[in-house]
Amino acid sequence: MMKKTLVLVSLVALSAWFVCALAMDARAQAQDETAPVISKQETTAEVPELDNLHEVIYQLWHDAYPAKNYALIKELLTQADELTAKLDAAELPGILRDKEGAWEEGKVKLTESLAALHKAADANDEEAMLKQTEAYHAAFEGLVRVIRPVVPALDAFHRELYKLYHYYAPEYDLPNIRAQAAAMKEAIPALKESKLPKKLEDRQKSFDSAVVSLENAVDELVATASTDDKDAILAAVEKVHMVYVRTEKIFG
Repeated sequence: MMKKTLVLVSLVALSAWFVCALAMDARAQAQDETAPVISKQETTAEVPELDNLHEVIYQLWHDAYPAKNYALIKELLTQADELTAKLDAAELPGILRDKEGAWEEGKVKLTESLAALHKAADANDEEAMLKQTEAYHAAFEGLVRVIRPVVPALDAFHRELYKLYHYYAPEYDLPNIRAQAAAMKEAIPALKESKLPKKLEDRQKSFDSAVVSLENAVDELVATASTDDKDAILAAVEKVHMVYVRTEKIFG
């Protein structure tokens, strides 16, 4: 009789656990369905059309220009036109939205330098062809600098901040706010170890100081996010974003 009772109790307990597990799974699915979907493409600082243009830029700058191969410059113009037009129509991923102004200015310089190169080629003005090839290359490099991070660790930090600032904070998604705060805290050590390129080494002290400020702002956010004070949490998010923007400005 006791064995039957134990079996019955075990079955009841197992059934209760199963029902509870189903309920938890249902809640998790419901949360997943309502959470914003953030694609990898949106949080990756890349523009494929810019990479595609690099091939023709490379040939112009490293082959045609030093060899003063004017025939090759003319030959590459059709391909340059096609790829530049595709780049001009390309949209920046969401994470680069704050670069929109510099990006648009850079594209104008690129198209203008290409038009000037066409004009020089049509006139068979060899000196102008070299000058405008250089200008076209410089405009391309300018666009690369707009979207390529100077400090990879800062780019990694920004990917986490982007999701926090543009998705979770506006919706006041507290679990994800806390998760992103923790992720940014984990990104700080790599930032503190980062060394700027030699051409920017005179800005290292300013960068190091900015990273300390960023660390303090993130620590404040982590602590505040452990509470339920909505206003304080959103203010802490805003502060992290403000300090990040100030850090970015070190690079121009």
